[in-house]
Amino acid sequence: MICSHRKFLPVVLLFGANILFGCGGGSGGGTTMPATPTFTSTPVTAAEEGMMYSYQVTATSSDMSAITYELSSGPAGATLSGNAVTWTPTHQESRVGNAFTVKATTAAGGSATQTWSVTPNGNVNVTEVFTFWGPNGSTNLPVVLPAGLSPGPQLFFPQSDGTLVKYVGTANADASVSFVNVPAGYYWLEARPVNFYWTSANDFDNGQNVIGNPLSSVTPAVTTTFDYSLSGLVPAPPGVVVTSRSDGLNLEEVPLLLAGLGNSTTLTGTSSFQSFLDYTKIDTLYFLEYELVSAGGVQWTALGPEGQLSNLSLVNGGTNNLTVMLNPSPLASVNLSIKGSAWANAMQGIGPGTSTPLYSNYAVVAQPYLANGFVPVSPDTPSFGVFQLLQPFGIGRGIDVGDPGAACGGFGFPSSILGSSGLPPIVTDVDYGELSYGDPFPAEWPRLFQYCQASTVSLPRPNSNVTDTFIVGNRQTTTLPSSPVSPMLTPVQNPTLNGASLFQAANLNTTSVNLSWEAPATGQPYGYFVKVFLLSTLQPGGTVEYVQTFRYATAKTTMQVPFLTAGNTYVFVISAEMDPNANIETSPGRTKVPNAEASVVSAPITIATGAMAAVRH
Repeated sequence: MICSHRKFLPVVLLFGANILFGCGGGSGGGTTMPATPTFTSTPVTAAEEGMMYSYQVTATSSDMSAITYELSSGPAGATLSGNAVTWTPTHQESRVGNAFTVKATTAAGGSATQTWSVTPNGNVNVTEVFTFWGPNGSTNLPVVLPAGLSPGPQLFFPQSDGTLVKYVGTANADASVSFVNVPAGYYWLEARPVNFYWTSANDFDNGQNVIGNPLSSVTPAVTTTFDYSLSGLVPAPPGVVVTSRSDGLNLEEVPLLLAGLGNSTTLTGTSSFQSFLDYTKIDTLYFLEYELVSAGGVQWTALGPEGQLSNLSLVNGGTNNLTVMLNPSPLASVNLSIKGSAWANAMQGIGPGTSTPLYSNYAVVAQPYLANGFVPVSPDTPSFGVFQLLQPFGIGRGIDVGDPGAACGGFGFPSSILGSSGLPPIVTDVDYGELSYGDPFPAEWPRLFQYCQASTVSLPRPNSNVTDTFIVGNRQTTTLPSSPVSPMLTPVQNPTLNGASLFQAANLNTTSVNLSWEAPATGQPYGYFVKVFLLSTLQPGGTVEYVQTFRYATAKTTMQVPFLTAGNTYVFVISAEMDPNANIETSPGRTKVPNAEASVVSAPITIATGAMAAVRH
């Protein structure tokens, strides 16, 4: 082929069509791109766990050629047959987004893709299994509520208008509860009566660890007698006591009527009492004598001689003979100093006005049977199931050989309910030096140090001359300290209610209450608990008092408080919670050391009669 060449002025022509190259104006020899298919179907986005999902894909092409379809990506189990996408969402795939991509290809080679996401409604499963820790390891038991008691877990899902829709659960054979067809997103789970968790979890562990073997009861109650003879005791002044604990739930005490020792090294007696407790379930009894010692200018209660009885065969409703020799406990020690100034600073700005230091409480304890570091602690319950090793003298009933954390177990309550049960508050730095105590227990048991500081906050009652006083505290449980004991967690900062300071009394014309706060300056909480107190008239007697109605938990720093009603006065206590193991949205009861709590209390908040109320379906 011969092409002539001529000179032309340079002209550039831009076209949206294909450019053909060649000589003359003949048929050319260029290439035409195949037509692109167009999807004419809209993806189905509704789905439900365990139910078949189906979507019929359709597309057209301008060249009328045949179209084939391919599932380029999708969740596990999704398939495409012909033009039909099918899938049965699993439990793990429900209540989360699942991406799909389908590719449509024409016979001529044109292609296009369609991408969409499906978030199936799904089941929420709540298990409540308590793990009991005893001498022979752990035992898992589901919690079954007896007939007539409060209902099990309940679920309340928020709507766009602020209302809450209640989902009714179904009890399963394993004592778990399932809620079906729950949309994705956060909801309030009433895990136990009046205790709510803000969570989006599909599976919620409502269990916890418990010290001691499970115990059972006998019906009706029977009178059981214990004849006991103890030897190997150390003569002690009045007030020093011997106590007994079992391997049962929370180290249930066998209430022997143990008298003062005086100059005696033996103690005998008989104790008879009526009880529902099934004593046949107790395998081991511990007998502990506590001594009064002076160190660092302070009197202390320290563990002295200890003895055990194992492989017991106790009987209910009969007489049990207990003969035990107590032996001197091996000595241990801790070098203890308290950074009182830091605790005093941490307790400032925890409520309206000025807080007043009330008491401190601290102790060295052995946590039996738990070699993995778990402790059965919940936000408003002390650590049950402990052997006291060392504690200052003067807490509770003389020498307190009960739970040393009891004085730290009820913060955020009116003082008229709790009173004061600790030592004078430590507000300056003190150094006790090296303190010795008996410790005969296995090395694998964790040794813990519990400390708390409590202050009072006075709240003027609206439309009254009465002042209500709340006890607000900061507490922590750690391993034995190797440096001065300081707060590992401080309270939340800048708490607000509907945008105004939480510490400012308010009168609201709505039941819509939004709490907000900033994270503590010290420590990293795993979540926050909000206790709601209602000013109520108690019966009998007609006493007016703040009474706790609900407790809410969230990992967020904001909360829309549900279930408030018009015509009432409320006080809110916000507690920051720190724990290395617990997860407030999936397993809040599986706690571990070190853990801590620090709280603030609000001013009274009054909601007007006739105020606009949130709807509860």
